[in-house]
Amino acid sequence: MTRPHPDLTTTQAGWVPRLVSNISKLHPILLTLIGIVAGAIGATSFSPFYFWPSYFITLIVFSILVITSTTAKSACWRGSSVGLGFFGAGVSWVYVSIAEYGQVGVIIATLITLLFISVLCAFWSFSAWLAWRLIQRFTQIPASLWITLSVLLGEFLRSTLFTGFPWLLPGYAIENTWLFELLPIGGIWLTSACVVLTASVIACLLLQETNQLGPIFGLLAVWLGAAYLNYSPVSWVQQTGTLKTTLVQGNVKQDVKWLGETAVKSLAYYQQETIKHLDSDLVVWPETAITYTYPRIKPYFESFAKELADNNTTLITGIPDVSENNRDYFNAIWATGNGFGLYYKQRLVPFGEYIPFAEYIGPILDVFGMPMSNFKSGDDNQPVLQVGEWGVAPFICYEIVYAEQVRRMVRDSDFLITISNDGWFGTSIGPWQHLQIAQFRAKEAGRYVIRATNTGVTAFINEKGKVVAQAPQFEKTTLTAEAKAFSGITPYVQWGYWPTFLLLGICIVFSYLNGLVLNRKNT
Repeated sequence: MTRPHPDLTTTQAGWVPRLVSNISKLHPILLTLIGIVAGAIGATSFSPFYFWPSYFITLIVFSILVITSTTAKSACWRGSSVGLGFFGAGVSWVYVSIAEYGQVGVIIATLITLLFISVLCAFWSFSAWLAWRLIQRFTQIPASLWITLSVLLGEFLRSTLFTGFPWLLPGYAIENTWLFELLPIGGIWLTSACVVLTASVIACLLLQETNQLGPIFGLLAVWLGAAYLNYSPVSWVQQTGTLKTTLVQGNVKQDVKWLGETAVKSLAYYQQETIKHLDSDLVVWPETAITYTYPRIKPYFESFAKELADNNTTLITGIPDVSENNRDYFNAIWATGNGFGLYYKQRLVPFGEYIPFAEYIGPILDVFGMPMSNFKSGDDNQPVLQVGEWGVAPFICYEIVYAEQVRRMVRDSDFLITISNDGWFGTSIGPWQHLQIAQFRAKEAGRYVIRATNTGVTAFINEKGKVVAQAPQFEKTTLTAEAKAFSGITPYVQWGYWPTFLLLGICIVFSYLNGLVLNRKNT
């Protein structure tokens, strides 16, 4: 028994609801194609396209397809079609690294990419199935809220299971809207909740679903509050100093990066460029700029580190480290010169830096001939790096996408550094999406983000989440700018998820009470 819907076939229903109703009755194959196209459109909301309304279209179509489904199975299938289009268009750049550097050929690379996209789609399938079930079971709560809660749960699971892949979360679509101002208050999850709730309410209004007052009032409050913050900004943090900083972009080709001859030339280039910028307080090299291990390079660096310290210059670089027994390898950041600290990457990339369930999957990948690393992750409670008197929260590549990890480490930092090697993804949109994610972390934390990469996009991002200096991609170059240090914490750093819980909780309680009133009127 499905939840009853308003009669949208009469002329009194209006042409828009009738059109929506007719679309939902199309052949399943055509509906699948509509879902795929709607999902693919949503990818244009994110960097480098920034057409933010497109993701709302994706979620509106997703919501309509779920609400008008007659069974949980059909809702699951429809949700899968939207997810297939979205992730197929949004993260297909993973194919570049698999095909060009995985040594497996076009066919295997395509199959692995499709498998990866299918895994991501599964979370949207789950969200659609769960939303339909909840809509049918708990009719006092509007469908828009059940869709929002189900999508957020699915996205949270996608962000946490097996290291997680919190890429292209709904909240990243709103960089050029007022909602961007909510990041210091509730972070990426508050903006994601607002995006999904806005789209699902619009879908419910198109379908003439009842009991939407609670979500509408909640959305009016956050959208108007965001508008106020946009035109009357609030300063959550205080500037405490500036550091002249130079970022060195080596542009070393990925396929020769680890060769001995390349390693010698690359290290010489980084050192020469650093010596030219000893007037900088900080020089940053990208992820694994040094391809020699830390125990091997440290004695060689003694005189160089002394020269750096004598000029009050700190060098921060990516470097691999190895345990004393030469069995465990770590992806690390090292601070030397007028600074100190060694940080081990906590969040490793599945199938890139480690193999989940290696005892089962490893032999299969060996058959395909895929070269896989086997790094170990660092502890969760590592201290920040020191640059002179300043504390620096370090993040290696993929780690910057984890909002909670940044939130946990920012309290002891004056600014953030992320080093990366996006050369894996060539000229695809992947590096630009990665840069956008770093902008959101800066806005959430109220800190400058210094981003040094091998091939780009190397950039300085201010505490407002805006790129203030940027180097061109795929060039050997340096980028120098004044990085500002800040103290204080934003409400998001203080409270985490609670503003999101508060918004959804108020909407649920108000909607439940309003639903009881409506039911009494109808009896």
